[in-house]
Amino acid sequence: MNTEKKTLKNSADIARRTWSVFALFTLLALAVFVRILYIQIAQAEKWREHAGKIEQRIQDIEPVRGQIYSTDGSLLATSVPVYHLYWDSKAEGLKEADLRASIDSLTTGFARILGEKSADAYKRELLEAQRLGRRYHLIDKHLNHSQMKALNRLPLIRKGSNRSGFIFQAEDVRKKPFRQLAARTIGLYRETGSVGIEDAYDEALGGQRGQQLMERIAGNLWKPATDEYIVPPREGQDLIATLDMHLQDVAHTALERQLRQHDAAWGTVILMEVQTGYIRAISNLQRDDDDGNYYESYNFAIGERTEPGSTFKLASLLALLDEGYVTLSDSIDTGNGVASFYGKKMHDSNAHEGGSGVLCVADVFARSSNVGTALLVQKYFGEHPQRYLDKLSEFGLRDVLGIRLKGEKQPQIYRTVGEGNWSGLSLTQMSIGYEVTQTPLQTLALYNAIANNGVLLQPQFIEAFHRNGKPINRIEPVVLRSRICSPKALEQARTMMERTCQPGGTADYIFANSPYTVAGKTGTARIAYPGGYYANRYRASFVGYFPADQPLYSCMVMVNDTKSGVYYGSSVAAPVFKELANKIYATKPDIHRNEPFYAEAHRLPASRNGSREHLEVVYKGLQMAVALEAEGEWVRTTTRDADVQLTDLKQGEGTVPDVRGMGLRDALQLLENAGLRVTISGYGTVRNQSIIPGSVIGNQREIRIELS
Repeated sequence: MNTEKKTLKNSADIARRTWSVFALFTLLALAVFVRILYIQIAQAEKWREHAGKIEQRIQDIEPVRGQIYSTDGSLLATSVPVYHLYWDSKAEGLKEADLRASIDSLTTGFARILGEKSADAYKRELLEAQRLGRRYHLIDKHLNHSQMKALNRLPLIRKGSNRSGFIFQAEDVRKKPFRQLAARTIGLYRETGSVGIEDAYDEALGGQRGQQLMERIAGNLWKPATDEYIVPPREGQDLIATLDMHLQDVAHTALERQLRQHDAAWGTVILMEVQTGYIRAISNLQRDDDDGNYYESYNFAIGERTEPGSTFKLASLLALLDEGYVTLSDSIDTGNGVASFYGKKMHDSNAHEGGSGVLCVADVFARSSNVGTALLVQKYFGEHPQRYLDKLSEFGLRDVLGIRLKGEKQPQIYRTVGEGNWSGLSLTQMSIGYEVTQTPLQTLALYNAIANNGVLLQPQFIEAFHRNGKPINRIEPVVLRSRICSPKALEQARTMMERTCQPGGTADYIFANSPYTVAGKTGTARIAYPGGYYANRYRASFVGYFPADQPLYSCMVMVNDTKSGVYYGSSVAAPVFKELANKIYATKPDIHRNEPFYAEAHRLPASRNGSREHLEVVYKGLQMAVALEAEGEWVRTTTRDADVQLTDLKQGEGTVPDVRGMGLRDALQLLENAGLRVTISGYGTVRNQSIIPGSVIGNQREIRIELS
């Protein structure tokens, strides 16, 4: 009996203990569950911040993009830093007392430096952001370097981002100091849809990305975990473009003047160096129908494929000369300037005056006779038109030039007789530049080959790559065809091109009194639409080279769809060519082969004012003695007999800097950092500025600088 009671007692004790343990575990599980809910709900923000503080990742670091310079040293494209200012109202080190003590002077500074709102408006904005607990509140964006530095001196901000919550985020913005000049050729750099040189040489300009360990801080911002890079970024290479900005300015101005005078839809001008293929100037202007002004919005030189008209007669007559079918003294009867081919009439421009009658081959070209050219091609290639097409192929006219810039169109020239829309009319129509299309640059390439002793070159837009001011690679001329025709045919082609610009030729009056000789061809082509041609709408061209005896430059000018009633290539396009040639003749001593040219000698090279750091590097490299009497970032230089003196270029806070005597790059940086918007005229060194140095900037934000 006792044993039975004892067994029951033990069983009860075990049951109590079991239930006690079960209850304990149940309470523990409940406590864990409650704690989880507490952490997830009540302390969610705290732990998210904590997780953010310790989160790390490897992040790509963008390199500094390379700059683009012209061959004469002008800065064509550069990256300028701008800054965006944000505020984290819940920054870890931000104290309420510090904010209350500083907010009035802080917002007064915002109003003075940023100028967008009043101090009261900025104060209300900060207090509202604090009330809402905003972590990444935008104060202002696109601030320049000067504004960023001024803001960093304000109360609270100068305590640093952790204790103030204010964070500056830098961004590089691409700028073109010369704006519209060659804008489409220089191009645009953007994440999608880059164009021009910026796109074609993006890999070289872009450099190589680096990597750095980053850690996340409050506000979902990332900062470097250490000062060391895992992989250092490698800055992009600088490009030396082939463009000469002195000549570019002349080309742009002359073309725009003709477009305005004749109310044309668009136009292009290309200047090429004969022996290298370097493009020294290129302008593409199109009328904006909304305001009537002309802008660089499309690169017609490489992307607009049109029927060339009379400028194609060079290819037709060159084919006859190269085959030995004719010489320049052979003649053809053009009659009254009207001929019929397969029932379709062809006219010369002087048909209304009775035509030209019998012309030698040279004068067929010089007077741009449609009838004479078509009759000659029909006579000698009529039985074997494929031979004519093959000669055009031998000249390289069917092929693209293969330039690096995007957008070059494929020429449209029949490969075989019977192809596509070939008809009985095709041979004679092609002979005068119809039923074929090519870009202005492709037309120029053939004429440049004639000037270059028959060597067809690929046009180039970049001549060298630099890094840290030192050349690392130079672009040599690229030969597409070492010979396009026989030497005899070449000599005859040059003779008839010269004759075009002499008495009796279509461009004689344009170049009558020029001190240099010109060889070229005028062109006037009807503008086509699907199925026909517009009445009284034309495209005017002039293409050639100079000096004719020893060619240095070739040039193509095209003006499309004039509304002035004047449309001949000699009247509309050739004047642009002449203005460029005049400029080159006046400024390039190598053209004056029989005239002495003297350069004044200096013991020490003169220098512009500018960045002290950059100037010291240059002087050290040149091993020049320097008398350093400056402590600031910007200096004035004085070249003396034995050394160069550097003195501080003094400038007051909030005043207009003195940039006279500086190069464009330094002047642009200094003025834009001061918050000024700059317009530029001329080239070289800054000669004048529209606002007196030392003036208080205030509301006057536009400044014009004139370069000598």
